[in-house]
Amino acid sequence: MSEVYIRSQNREKLYRFGISFNALEYSEKQDFKRGKEAEVHHTICISDGCLEEIAEYESKERCLEVLDEIQRVCAQYLTWSGGAALIRGGMDIQPGAVAIPRVYEMPEK
Repeated sequence: MSEVYIRSQNREKLYRFGISFNALEYSEKQDFKRGKEAEVHHTICISDGCLEEIAEYESKERCLEVLDEIQRVCAQYLTWSGGAALIRGGMDIQPGAVAIPRVYEMPEK
């Protein structure tokens, strides 16, 4: 997997995932306030040893959907099948694949 740039939900930070940061994970936090029911926060965090929250969503399921979207972006490559030379006597075009620059913007909701 090559690097993917991930823009935080509040659009204030751009992370380089794959080199600088090596983990994305779902996290659930509960805010306890006296006399009130605990408020649950569903977040996605990026990590380089310390967790940093980059997005918050209404449910665990939505967080997992966003992680699935990021996984699909990480798996994208530019490929070509190859073929005959374009010029007579030239060398045939070999099949290949390259990593392309990828940016993923965390959705609002």
